[in-house]
Amino acid sequence: MNQFDIYVNPIAKGKKLYPYVCLLQNKLFDDLSSQVIAFVSCDESIAFDKVSVPINLGSQDCFICMNVLATLENSRLNEFVENVSDSREDILSAYDILFTGI
Repeated sequence: MNQFDIYVNPIAKGKKLYPYVCLLQNKLFDDLSSQVIAFVSCDESIAFDKVSVPINLGSQDCFICMNVLATLENSRLNEFVENVSDSREDILSAYDILFTGI
């Protein structure tokens, strides 16, 4: 697992609104049993300015919702989609805005 990997959301209840999750945790903590993730939505109407990071998954425009975070057990992250590390700076900027206001 790599930082900024996108996986299919394994939580059936939230899969319709958030079909994907983005792994945020650094590889330094791979030995932990869970990972910090942000949910990814393709519904533009729920994207918040400055804390939702636009990404493209195949032909689909989606948003990493930095305001919707959770932890998931490693074993639940099975269906890899792609890595969005090219959006690293935008993701870190959204994180900064969410937690520090700057």
